[in-house]
Amino acid sequence: MNVDIMRHLAKKTFLALQDPYQTVVKVYPQIIDKVKNDHFSYIGVKDRPEIPNSLVTTFESTKHYGLHTVDAFSLGGRAIDTRLRNPITGRPMTGSSSGTAINVLTGINDLGIGTDGGGSVLAPAMSLNLFGFISPSICKEHTSKFRKYSTDAHAFTPSIGFITREFDALIRAIEVVIPVPTQNNQNNHFDLLEINGALEKNEHLTDSISTTDKVDLNESRELLIPYLEENLGKHDCIISKEGPVDFQGLGDTVLGHMGPQAKEHQHKGNKGLIRVANMAGAAAVTIPTGEHATSYVLLCKDTPEDISRMLAFASDLANKQDPLLKNYFMNFSHYFSDGFKTAE
Repeated sequence: MNVDIMRHLAKKTFLALQDPYQTVVKVYPQIIDKVKNDHFSYIGVKDRPEIPNSLVTTFESTKHYGLHTVDAFSLGGRAIDTRLRNPITGRPMTGSSSGTAINVLTGINDLGIGTDGGGSVLAPAMSLNLFGFISPSICKEHTSKFRKYSTDAHAFTPSIGFITREFDALIRAIEVVIPVPTQNNQNNHFDLLEINGALEKNEHLTDSISTTDKVDLNESRELLIPYLEENLGKHDCIISKEGPVDFQGLGDTVLGHMGPQAKEHQHKGNKGLIRVANMAGAAAVTIPTGEHATSYVLLCKDTPEDISRMLAFASDLANKQDPLLKNYFMNFSHYFSDGFKTAE
């Protein structure tokens, strides 16, 4: 094993133990004993019972993953986390898989596993310019035991989802749990519904578009859920461009119900279809655009074939993580500074 790689992995654990953003519930330093190859990923898991131990076991059985941390989350599954701060903006962190997303951004973990009822994986990922994915089919037998109600009284069964810094890492994680078939794109028409001109700056991709539509992404869930359900049955994929998440406002139902001004501030949180993707039974992936907290949101029917086609299309939109974010937040010397020294 490369010594430099082992040093890097050790520093990930040192950082988790230091816990500079108060995002870690528990650390497993013994993960270092599981590292057998140079392509090993550290996992952080949201501290929720909806995620079964068997899922982590499945990842660890590949010999390429190990459980590193159990992560903090927003109180009561709230859409913002008033206890944690977004490391980029200093504003309240987006919830509810808040700690899991932060621990991926800072390099403590390479894969974050969270739960999503009304955007709780997709929105935190977007708020930190990370990749996010959810699928109701992941561990469905287990998650079906946890029927819940959102803060605005919508019933839902949570989905499990993933957060990563790079698209390739997201694909590898998905392939561990979903039998995604390889796509042959030759003569393979892709029936895409584009919302609100989402791809207007990517004209080379518009050959696949069959339909465009105008949608008020701030509409109520009561209207957006049936809209998604209807159109998921008509199209291979739906795409919108959403954000910046929780930057110009706070997309939070608890705040938003307190009068017209609060509702306007909630709408400026810019959370659209991500609020209802899971509730409509969709698989979804978010692809950062390069603008702060703004992503392409792609949704499809929750089948391996449809997910495969969606991800193949999404790969043309995906870029590497912003180098400045990587160089700043994953620079361990920022966290382990020697501090001031007097002259010797």
